[in-house]
Amino acid sequence: MKMKKIILSLFIGVAIFGTSCKKYFDIIPHGQTVGYEPYDKWIKPSIVLMGECNYSDAHLFPVAYKLKNVGKTVGMPVPGTGTFVWWEGQIDNSLVFGIPQGGWRMPNGKFCENTQLEPDIKVRNTPALSTTGRDEQIEAAVKELLK
Repeated sequence: MKMKKIILSLFIGVAIFGTSCKKYFDIIPHGQTVGYEPYDKWIKPSIVLMGECNYSDAHLFPVAYKLKNVGKTVGMPVPGTGTFVWWEGQIDNSLVFGIPQGGWRMPNGKFCENTQLEPDIKVRNTPALSTTGRDEQIEAAVKELLK
């Protein structure tokens, strides 16, 4: 079975999304289609799960996904935690600490830090259902992709 749609986690998303997620060329030597560009990126429909426990890069990835209009997001709002830290080692190598040094500014001029990200489809996992193995966010994501 060929995969036609995908639900993304942070790690999968970072690995497969580059500068473009839409096909822009077919590769056709001697009249035969052999591929497309971008050849190593996911170009089919996708959706991102996000939630209130996302932090740092797990906040920045769904922000970028939405800014690029790649697809919809499902889950709960993500608190604005997108910033980066400069890590400093000490004379005692067992002690390392991080100092927040910089921010990620969006095209609208706002920084990701302290800017909550709202999902396109808001779904809260019910604890009682989660204990039975159901995930309402994944169910909502699959339902949306099947439209």
